[in-house]
Amino acid sequence: MLLHFKDLILPTGVARSGMSVRQAFEECVYHDVSGIPFCNKRNQIVGRVSLRHTLKETCIPDHVVKGAHLLGNLIKGLQIPESTIRKILDLPVDGFVIPPVAIVDSTAPLVKFLSLMEQGNTHDVFVVDDGIYCGIITRMACAKIMLSVPDD
Repeated sequence: MLLHFKDLILPTGVARSGMSVRQAFEECVYHDVSGIPFCNKRNQIVGRVSLRHTLKETCIPDHVVKGAHLLGNLIKGLQIPESTIRKILDLPVDGFVIPPVAIVDSTAPLVKFLSLMEQGNTHDVFVVDDGIYCGIITRMACAKIMLSVPDD
């Protein structure tokens, strides 16, 4: 049985210069993905807007990360005020763009998708066919297609 990934590609929007963090988060949440491509004016993927990176840069000071194991659940002084959240969501995504994860063709084999995800320490890869962004393949999609293989 030949495994086909085209049906498992999650077509998402892309981030562009000037887009707000809110818009990028909405796109990620709507499609249940951890990040979306950042494209230039020529529609080339030149980066990635990642939920993890954006939240780390805006919400979690490094010293808090280092001492996370010491934090209790009732610490009220570390709450993020709603006014701060609104300011974060209004920021342009431009300041949070990181290098893109792997970019692959939809005809790549399962082992390539999984290897690139592992290599990039990510849950997904961007799919580009003939220079056109198609969407994202996730680890979950890889597991789903494996489960489609019939039992003997």
